[in-house]
Amino acid sequence: MTAIQEVVVAPAGPFLSKRMLIILGRCFFAVLLLWAWQWSADEFGMIFFAPPLAVLQRLYEMAISGEMLQHVWATLRVSAIGFVIALVAGLALPFALRLSHRLTEAVEPYVLWSQGIPKYALAPWLILWFGIGDTPKIVIVVLMVFYVIFITTFAGIRAVDRRLINMARILGANETVISREVIWKSMQPFFYSGLKVALPRAVGATIVGEFLVSTQGVGYYIEHARELSDTVGVFAGIVLATGLVLVINGIVEKMERIALAWRPQDREMSH
Repeated sequence: MTAIQEVVVAPAGPFLSKRMLIILGRCFFAVLLLWAWQWSADEFGMIFFAPPLAVLQRLYEMAISGEMLQHVWATLRVSAIGFVIALVAGLALPFALRLSHRLTEAVEPYVLWSQGIPKYALAPWLILWFGIGDTPKIVIVVLMVFYVIFITTFAGIRAVDRRLINMARILGANETVISREVIWKSMQPFFYSGLKVALPRAVGATIVGEFLVSTQGVGYYIEHARELSDTVGVFAGIVLATGLVLVINGIVEKMERIALAWRPQDREMSH
């Protein structure tokens, strides 16, 4: 084949890469959201919607004064403690239950049924039992996050090809090796899917807990601004909470791409 024929046959590259299209799409929706926000502020007034520029000015003032760091740290501290406890329990229990089918049949229904308990309805009792410190909020975070981790982990374990487990046993692998090398690596897509739900839920549960009992944190700032009819403060707190969730989601997605880089389908989707 001649050089001219190669040029003719070669497919023309896309005018814009997929990555660029994604970035442009996100920018478009961001501009659309800001426009709708500003229109709402102009249409309904400051009582209902704070203008974006006023919210940005408030966030700048909070950052300069150090108030933002104080509230963010308080929220992230409680979120992290509660999330770690729920993560350990939500991972350990499914791996323990998989060793006994009868134990699974006995315990799993109770775990699933307990999801129906309204977690925030327990807040008054938690405050009564544990006081007004971080403990009630941590318990709420654990209760909100545990079920997500447990269900996605259990689903991932059940989705593992039994032939892989049997082959590992034939080769002499013990249960610890099977759990670490076969089950854990096979179920990682399920785990990261659960993580994308669990981490934002941990932050959200902390903020709601701060509405009820707290002297600092993003939730406390929003509730305090609401009590003062400070619409700009309420929207600044909401934007700050949303920013925390976006940053956390970005970190989780990065971790997922690194952890699953060995999977051919994940490599193809990343391009």
